[in-house]
Order: sequence, then C-alpha cells, then structure tokens
Amino acid sequence: MRPVQAMLLAAGLGTRLRPLTDLRPKPIVPLANRPLAGFAMEHLASCGVQHIVANTHPQAELVESALKAACPSDVSLRFSREARLLGTGGGLRKARPLFDDPGSPVIVMNGDTLFAPDLAKALVEHEARGAVATMILRPTTEPERFGAIGIDAEGWVRSLLGAPRPLPGHRALMFTGIHILAPSAWAQMPESGCVIRSAYRHWVDSGAPVLGIVDESPWADLGTVSEYHRLNLELASGSFAWPGLRPRAGCILPDELDPSEQVRQSVIGHDVQLAEGVTLDRCVVWPHSNVRRSASHAVITPEHRIELSIPDDLP
Repeated sequence: MRPVQAMLLAAGLGTRLRPLTDLRPKPIVPLANRPLAGFAMEHLASCGVQHIVANTHPQAELVESALKAACPSDVSLRFSREARLLGTGGGLRKARPLFDDPGSPVIVMNGDTLFAPDLAKALVEHEARGAVATMILRPTTEPERFGAIGIDAEGWVRSLLGAPRPLPGHRALMFTGIHILAPSAWAQMPESGCVIRSAYRHWVDSGAPVLGIVDESPWADLGTVSEYHRLNLELASGSFAWPGLRPRAGCILPDELDPSEQVRQSVIGHDVQLAEGVTLDRCVVWPHSNVRRSASHAVITPEHRIELSIPDDLP
C-alpha cells in the first residue's frame, strides 16, 4: 500500500492575529490548550496520512519543537524551513524532495484553520477522475469575499477568484485551503508566490482537469483575536465539536482546576496563577499567565490582557 502523505502549511506570519502572534507564531497559538496546527495533524492522521512535511518560517525552532510534541505518534514529521517566506506555491516546491514517494499524491492542508473534511473519500475521487489537482470547497453566502471558485455540474473547476466569470449553471464556492496534488502538478509550482495565482491559474486557463469537491463539515479560520476568542469558547461549550476534546461544564481546564463560580465558560492553560478572589467568565488564558484581577470576555497571555466586546450570539 502506498504511503499517504501531506504538506502542512505552517510558515505564515499571522499578522491579523497580532499581538498574540508576537508571542507565538500562528501554527502554535494555543487553541483549547493545544497548538493550533495540532488539530490539522490529528485530522490528517485520522484520514490515514502517514507522512507529513511542514514548512516553517518565523521562530522556526519553536514551531518545530511544538509540532513534534503535538504530532500523532504513528505519523512521521519532517520540516522544510524557509529562510524567507516563499508563499504557498514556493513552499510546496521547496518541500517536494522531503516526500517519501514522488509517485503518490500529496494532501495540502492549512495549519491555521479548524476543518475536518472527508479526505479519504476526496483522495479516492481525485485519483479516480484523473485530476491534476482537487480543491476542497464549501458553500458560503459571500463567495466573492473568499475569492470565488466556480465549478460546473460535474465538479470541474472553471473559474478562479471570480475569473473568468462563472457561466449559468456554475456554482460559486469558497476554497477551504485544503487540496490534493497529483505528481504531475509539481511541474507548475513556482519558485515563490501563491499556488492559486500561479499553478491553478495555469491549469484552469489551459483546461487541465482541476476537480472541486464540496464538503460542508464545520470550518473555522482564526483570522482575528475576536475569532480566536469565539472559537475557543465554542470548543469549550461543545457547539463546535472536535474528537478527543472533553469540555467540563463549558470549560477546558487543566486537570487540577475545576469549573466553579470563579471560573465559568473559559479555557485556561496549565501553570496559570489566579490571585485570590479572581473570577473569570468567558476568558481564554494562556499557559504561564498570572491573573491578578477578574476578567470577562478577555484573552489573557503572560504579556497581554485583551478585553473584547460581547457579541450577541456567543454560545
């Protein structure tokens, strides 16, 4: 049986998530007390992936150490360290020699989103239909906001980023950041830059077989601090379910800390010091933080206390 292999994109700067990413690069920002990219590695492993190559850039040694610790034990993990940021296309090209089987397809997955599509099924369809690349897509009410991908009735991608304009009967969807590349796809990878604007643009414009598979599994992108706070609370409440997460009374806490009147609907990391009388309500507290005063709807790190407005639709 051929190995199932994947590329984990983990080299981004995460500028929209600052100031959190000033402390830790986005792939290892703690989400529900796990490194963010650990969720992607867990899902890849559950879909049969045996080998992962991850690209890294800012604070590469810190990221690599954290990802090694979070990687499932039965998955091999290698790193492609980028001295300068190469973009999604350039990062793939540089990492290519690290894959064990150049004749097998590669699943490409973002390390900064929470999404668990049926990759085993997508891989079967990708190979059965002879696609050079397969994009995992999902419906959205605002496809243009996400760079609309247009597919025809048979699922072939006919437009990228809204161009050319979709024909009647085509469906406009958003790209989830997950795709599958055939061995022949690597010839179009650029030295640097975006894989969509280079390789995919060439394939779609030239009529190469690019497949779009629609998967409506829950999806979340941690783009801003508010979105980061929201997703932590959704994981703690169970409204966004993930295998292996076991919230307790609406909280995700270290074993030594129990939900109480002082700690409500919060995510608290290990080795957190809570001053006497402090109450926390709907807060995300990073490991090694020292909390000296009560907080509500906040993200607290060893160096930050970010108070957030209260959305009407929080769980």
